[in-house]
Amino acid sequence: MVIDKALIEDIKSSTNIVDVIGEVVSLNRAGRNYLGLCPFHKEKTPSFNVIEDRQFYHCFGCGKSGDVFKFLEEYRQISFQESVKVLADRLGIAVTIDAPRQAQQQNSPNQAFYDLHEDALKFYHAVLMTTKIGEAARAYLYERGMTDDLLKTFQIGLAPDEPDYLYQSVSKKYDEEVLTESGLFNLSESNRLFDTFKNRIMFPLKNEFGKTIGFSGRVWTKEDIEKGQAKYKNTRATRIFNKSYELYHLNQAKPVIQKTHEVYLMEGFMDVIAAYRAGHVNAVASMGTALTPEHVNRLRKLTKKIVLTYDGDKAGQNAIAKSLELLSDFQVDIVKIPDNMDPDEYLQKTSEEALGKLLVESRISDVEFWIGQLKPTNVDNLQAEITYVEQIAKIIAKSPSVTAQNSYISKVADLLPDFDFFQVEQAVNNERLTMRNQQTAQLSAASNSAYESSASGFRGTVKLPSTPKIPGLRRAENQLFHRMLNHPMILNDYRMREEFFFQTPELEELYHILKQDGQIDTVALSVLSQEVQTAYYQVLEEILPPETSLEEVQAIEERRNHFLREQDFRRQSKQIRESSNHGDVDAAVEALQMLIAQKRDME
Repeated sequence: MVIDKALIEDIKSSTNIVDVIGEVVSLNRAGRNYLGLCPFHKEKTPSFNVIEDRQFYHCFGCGKSGDVFKFLEEYRQISFQESVKVLADRLGIAVTIDAPRQAQQQNSPNQAFYDLHEDALKFYHAVLMTTKIGEAARAYLYERGMTDDLLKTFQIGLAPDEPDYLYQSVSKKYDEEVLTESGLFNLSESNRLFDTFKNRIMFPLKNEFGKTIGFSGRVWTKEDIEKGQAKYKNTRATRIFNKSYELYHLNQAKPVIQKTHEVYLMEGFMDVIAAYRAGHVNAVASMGTALTPEHVNRLRKLTKKIVLTYDGDKAGQNAIAKSLELLSDFQVDIVKIPDNMDPDEYLQKTSEEALGKLLVESRISDVEFWIGQLKPTNVDNLQAEITYVEQIAKIIAKSPSVTAQNSYISKVADLLPDFDFFQVEQAVNNERLTMRNQQTAQLSAASNSAYESSASGFRGTVKLPSTPKIPGLRRAENQLFHRMLNHPMILNDYRMREEFFFQTPELEELYHILKQDGQIDTVALSVLSQEVQTAYYQVLEEILPPETSLEEVQAIEERRNHFLREQDFRRQSKQIRESSNHGDVDAAVEALQMLIAQKRDME
């Protein structure tokens, strides 16, 4: 079904692109616009610019640009019509699009795998919640404080203690190849498929869009625990699941992370559920693996503050230390959980209210963590003390707050019998001086490259990357097209000039549409090539006064023509050199005479 163009424009005008992009990218105001880390390429310095008053985005780093529909197309990997429906649903507008199952399969080669996992989720959940087989597992979960509402919210299920219950349930619906590659089944020696998960409580694993992509099964019976079975068993790596990339509960936590500007990073699924019960929805966990650079890159796009909430035991503390190495450009707090407990254990021993309070009030900084983590086991050993002071001074010196530094120095001095405050302070000051000397050249370079442009609306503390310089001819043509696009009177004048055309191919293609239709609507733009769409948004980036005049447009065109003459001058100069080099004196003289005449006209 074709969606009415007017309705598409209404949907676009009723949607703020900042709100849509802000749900998945952490945006900071930069003058009139917003800046964040680009979701389309890896970067540490924000270069993704969202222009609110003109409702489009542009990345200075990778060059991607577009309107709110284009963003959804790129980010979600969906069609234009699907992006329109997503925004229509947000506004409560009924829109129907053609999406036959065959077309879905063609558009998404993984759709069968998503469907299979969704059917598996329903199967496991039904076994737990509605069958006699699930009664004992439900009782176990109730004892751990789970309720039916929680089990439904997190869609927890049970894999039966049988070899092929799930296989029998779905085998007639899906191809054998899909079943084999899904990770939900294993192949026996007799080449028969059987269920991967057996007699385990099942936690569905979802991607950030809420699609089920795998499962983690937890042992729960005393017999299986005594057999030494692994506590958790995850879906193996498949075409839709990679545990080094995905984070548990991210799809539900993401909107709250955007609002609170922080995320609780935990070790286990039950810890995340415990945090949810305690009122903290913005909690995620890695899926049976240590924190990876891929996890960090995903979180970096959402927030700059991480609250590490790992187990209080030695393994948990070591995991914090390893995670901090990956989180050097984040603000990091660490929740101290007493008695070597994890969040779920703490909730079991106390209450939801107590855990909620602990997660907020029992935080320490990353520096405080290192003060305790690096402390020598034998503080009576002078060499151990010296090594400790040298290590911790480097960390304290990086703290931006002098007040905080003094507090940390006091803590360190209190731990050591052979060092007082002033000795530790001197070590920190030495490190600060070393850091300053090392950074002088870098800071100088950064200072020279920083800029502030009132014309483009960028002011304040956010430093924007340099915009690639646009050649003079392209800039003049962009400005000329900008005037045509926004002033029908100017467009009509140029319509009458049949000989006029743009030198820039992308602008000429846009001009052809503009001449015919008098505008470039969202639908027309959506079917153009990425290069042409980028050219369109580059035009929109031009900062020109809202009003214009024939004199201003003539001045822009004269500047354009000047660049064209210069371009032709360079071309003829090259022709003279080539003719001379090939011994064609007559051609060289003729070209030179033309060049002199043209140069005289330019003057």
